[in-house]
This record gives sequence, structure tokens and C-alpha cells, in this order.
Amino acid sequence: MNIPASQPDRWPHLVLVTANPIPNGGMQKFTRQLVDTLLTAHWRVTVALSGDNIYQDPAIDEQLPLRIETVNWLDTTMAGDRPYRWSIINARRQWFRRTGADVALFVQSSNMPFRASIVGARLAGVPVVVTQRTMPWIRDFVPSRKHCWGLISGLGLHNHKMVWRTRIAALLANRIVYNNENVRRCYERDYRFPRRKGQVIVNAVRPRQEFKADEASIINQESSPVTIGYVGRLASEKRLDILLRAVACLHIDRPLRILIYGDGPERNKLSLLAEALGIADHVQWMGATDDIWSAYARMDIVCLCSPRESSSNMVLEAMAAGKAVVVSEVGGLPELIGFGRLGVSVPPENVEALTDALVGLLAGHEQRRALGERAEREVTNTHDAERVGHQWLALLGEVAAHRLGRLSLGRPRAGGRVDKGAPDSADGIPANQY
Repeated sequence: MNIPASQPDRWPHLVLVTANPIPNGGMQKFTRQLVDTLLTAHWRVTVALSGDNIYQDPAIDEQLPLRIETVNWLDTTMAGDRPYRWSIINARRQWFRRTGADVALFVQSSNMPFRASIVGARLAGVPVVVTQRTMPWIRDFVPSRKHCWGLISGLGLHNHKMVWRTRIAALLANRIVYNNENVRRCYERDYRFPRRKGQVIVNAVRPRQEFKADEASIINQESSPVTIGYVGRLASEKRLDILLRAVACLHIDRPLRILIYGDGPERNKLSLLAEALGIADHVQWMGATDDIWSAYARMDIVCLCSPRESSSNMVLEAMAAGKAVVVSEVGGLPELIGFGRLGVSVPPENVEALTDALVGLLAGHEQRRALGERAEREVTNTHDAERVGHQWLALLGEVAAHRLGRLSLGRPRAGGRVDKGAPDSADGIPANQY
């Protein structure tokens, strides 16, 4: 990273509030990319961390203005910060006053687990940006109670309280960022999040790395098995059992194999299911990998069967690798694949529909190739990491400018030129070129 050594304490300061109940996932990938973007753009970053520290990388220069503070405001169940309790709020207020941040970014899952912290930040005078990166939780997951021996329906007060408590935090935020339009629509419809505060910034994908020659040589050879793959956590919510059951229904002439990259609590259960379905010889359990591009290079089709998903980094990476993808028609996945232009979608948890989709793709090499090429072209443009990073920098700079008393942080002048000769602000923080 090319960061000037002169006066880094004068760079804009962001507090990133995040929780990592698992070390590897979509939110973790997002926060690592964002931290890298901010440091490169001459920001100071303090991470208010709950859970695993995913930023301990020997490659990180100790001179970089990155500070990790383990606060554990959330536990492994994502509880601990939801109550609007004054003792919690005041402790958070004092913490934000001590850090002296110019803006705070809260990386949120469903129903805003960081609530007291948002109130504390605002009471400390720190502008707040919230990013919702998962679908809202189903509002009727707790049934309404019945009264008078079931003769009178309940009012569903639990749901109403949950919605209002979530909405309060959204009303206090300066901006709310979603990773696709469908997630935005759902929060604004079901939770009445203010639309004027909303903005969509899509997930980013890094440029595809070249894979090894020996792996490239196996692609598209008629004598090699046609390969269906998955890269990610082996967890119950991913419903890999649907994929295995669909594979068991396939009858094709060409050899078939299933490559499963990743690890998780469902590994043994899925292995037993593959044996019971009689497809164990076709399934290869590859374990976790850091070389995702070589993994995708060995696949013809990438499949995601989740019944609840906002946007999938695995699908995004597979598309960037030029692979045909099959996804569930849930959340933002249809939007991610261009509503059928860049991939195939099927109803969730529907083995028959998934089987039919796989049969069509397995039989049509040209269809797979065309889908993959279109997907790669569009993804490398719309989801380009540098382009997405600039969107985040512009947003955070605009919000921080309200606290700093400036119109912008390095916003280009008319004609697209950044005025490097602009004077320092009253608080001594120079304008930055993005």
C-alpha cells in the first residue's frame, strides 16, 4: 500500500463496527476489502470488533493507521447490543467520544443487532452509516398469541416491537446502504426504513487470477467429467442436501463429479447422505481453500441452493470466473444473475426443478459457455472492486464532511479535477484525493 508517511493522524477517521461469529463469510470478506480500500485512500480505521479478529495478517504493515479494539458488544448469538438500555448506550457514547471518529460504519445483519451502539454514536456526535447485508428476518416467525381459549386473536405485539426497535436505529442513521435493490425494497416495505436515506452499493469482486496450467487443461475436455461445484461453508442454511438429491436424479452419458470446497458442521451429515443416495463415488470433499480461482477453474457449473440469501459472494466469484451458475429464486440472487440473462434460477428447496435445470446445462456446453461469458463481462464491470471502493469512499467522505464542516473530502471539482491546493480545514484534516 502506498500511504504517505506525513501526518497520518490528520487523515479522516472511520470506526468500523462489526461482528465475526464466523471467521470466513460474506460480511468478513466485505469488511476486509473495505478496510484495505480505506487505508489505501488515506483514512485512519478503528475496528470495534466482536468475535474473531480476521485482520491479524502478517502482511499488514504495522505502520498503517489501523487499530483493532476487541469490544465484544455482540456475543456469538448476535445478542448483547439490541436493548435500548441507558447503561449500555452511555458506555457506547463514552467509547465513541474517546475514539474521536469522523464517521461510524455499522455492518449489520438482520434486524440490526447493533442498536445501543448506534444511539451511543449519535449522542457522541458521530455520524452513522449502516449497511444491511442480509435479508430482513421474516416478520411472522413468532406466531401471534391467542386469548380466551383461542377465541380472540392476538395483536402480534412481539412483531410490532421488533419492527419498531429495528426502525429506531434506522431513523438515527445518516445513511443506509444495501447490497442489492431487493434487500432495500424489503426493508423499506416491511420495516419502513426511510427511503431518502437508502443507497445500493453492490458487492465487489477482485479480478480473476490465472489458474494453473494443469488445471486449465482439464476444462472442457470431452473425456473429462462434467463438474458441478460449490465453494463455501457446509452449513444447514446452505441446503447442500438439495444439490445432492438433485444429482442423484441425474442420468447423463458423460462422467459426472461433484466438487465441494469448504468445511462446516454439516460435513459428516452430507457425506452420509451421499452414501445413502448412492452417489458417494461422484462426490469429492475438497476441504477449505484459499485458492478459489483454481477451484472454480475445475468446475463447469456452480450451484447455490440456499432458501434465504441476499447476495452471494460465491455466485459472484463463479460468474467472474466465467462459470454457469444455478441459484435459488430468493432474495437478491435473481437480481445478481440479471433475472436469467447471466444464470439460471429455480424455486427454493425444489429438487425436481434443480434437477431439470442441471440436465439442461449439462447437455448444452454452448449454453454453459455463453452464460459464463456474459456473466464474466457484466460482473467484472458492475462489481469491479475499484469501482465499488470509490462508491464507498464517496459516501463515507460525504457523511464525514457534515461533522468536519466541509462540503466534501476530496470531491472532484467541475471538470473531474481534484483541487490538490485546497487549504486544510479548520480542524486540520486535509482534503483527500479519492
